[in-house]
Amino acid sequence: MRINITYISKLEFLYAFKEAFFTFITKNNIQGGFAGAGLIPYDLERVIFKLDIYIRTLIPPTLKSGIVLP
Repeated sequence: MRINITYISKLEFLYAFKEAFFTFITKNNIQGGFAGAGLIPYDLERVIFKLDIYIRTLIPPTLKSGIVLP
């Protein structure tokens, strides 16, 4: 069944908007939207897990004469 609505008053719109807003704007939906977009709210464990960290020892640059640069 399809209903064609051609007019809605401001009060009817506000009532319908309030019902839809509080039904669908939930914590899970907001977090799912961020995750779906690839944006991660601040969660240190998830951020660190996504980083490509390689531990390495830096070797200081030297001159041809063997003097270590500061």
